[in-house]
Amino acid sequence: MRVLFATDGSEDARTATAYLARFPLPAGSRLRVVSVVSIPPSALDVPTVRELQASLREAARQTAEAARAALAPRFAGTDVQVPEGDAREAILRVAAEWPADLVVLGARGLGAMAGFLLGSVSLGVARHAPCSVLVVKGGTDVARGVLVAIDGSEHAAAAAAFLARLPLDPTVVVRLAGVVQSPRYPATTPGFAAGIVRDAIAQIVKERSTALEQALAKAAAPFSGVVKKVGRHVLVGHPVDALIATAAASDVGLVVVGARGLGTLERMLLGSVSEAILRHVDRSVLIVKGPAA
Repeated sequence: MRVLFATDGSEDARTATAYLARFPLPAGSRLRVVSVVSIPPSALDVPTVRELQASLREAARQTAEAARAALAPRFAGTDVQVPEGDAREAILRVAAEWPADLVVLGARGLGAMAGFLLGSVSLGVARHAPCSVLVVKGGTDVARGVLVAIDGSEHAAAAAAFLARLPLDPTVVVRLAGVVQSPRYPATTPGFAAGIVRDAIAQIVKERSTALEQALAKAAAPFSGVVKKVGRHVLVGHPVDALIATAAASDVGLVVVGARGLGTLERMLLGSVSEAILRHVDRSVLIVKGPAA
């Protein structure tokens, strides 16, 4: 696996470094560390301007080298790259050109080189990267447990399969969770039809729950022999609210979502459910891109 780690030297980036050092990765994985340097534009070609530009490039190189040295024991090979320009565009460019299988970065922070703020760089990379993206939040550890969002789509199934292929600790508890969103009770329903409408809603919820249970069972299959415990949970409510509440459990250290997809219940599209989870959960989030990931 080719892992691209983006750092700006901020506290969040250092947290991401420590998280990646513990994250389960296939043997033989390679690492490229990127620290983007933003050079202030100047029409002056004088020694002081050139010295400033050189110092910014050197600071970025040192930031990247420090992260590389800290992570080197985990990887078969490592290198650093110090691209210039907009942080989001530079990270996406390197991820495509290398090419990377996984991009890892902190959720937010402001270093000397470039701004990392969820909603700008981290969110932009999560939206547009050609590969899977791991956004690290806080000091939680994947070994505590993993929550995988399942909606019946091929993208959600691919996310579960991606996780199952990692060298997980057998003691890690994997929770597969899907949400049935109950149809709204029409406010204009006449009194004589109230019972009929409620029965219809209950039947729809039952049918969707059955379909989701089948999807959860299928998603659980790749974990057979990988971990000792896989929980399957059918929740009822709003997909974002229910998944965020479940992610708040003390034993969840990582949330895994597919990038997009159309399941039997709710559209999971980065920009809706997956993006809302990325924005609002206080756990690290792995966004798996594509059925072939």
